[in-house]
Amino acid sequence: MSVYQVVPAVRRDDIAPEIVCDVYELGSRRRTQAAVKELTSRQVAIGRMMSTGAKDAAIARELGLSLRTVRAEISALIAGLGAKSRFQAGCLLVRRFG
Repeated sequence: MSVYQVVPAVRRDDIAPEIVCDVYELGSRRRTQAAVKELTSRQVAIGRMMSTGAKDAAIARELGLSLRTVRAEISALIAGLGAKSRFQAGCLLVRRFG
């Protein structure tokens, strides 16, 4: 009997975001938290939309901003959180704001 017959398929939607972040951080080289800078309300709004899976263009339309502005704010958000990637920034936002 194969393991594939015994273990049901697991979808990413079946797993809580906090657990996905924990698994990601297990493979991360960072062992200590980076210093978090104060985020602007616009960055927090963009971060919340990112956490729902919204694409940059959709965020720009929703907030009435240019795509270039949204991407600049995402870069500032990633740097402000001390993250190495967009995914890690999302994980940090989930931990910080729920």
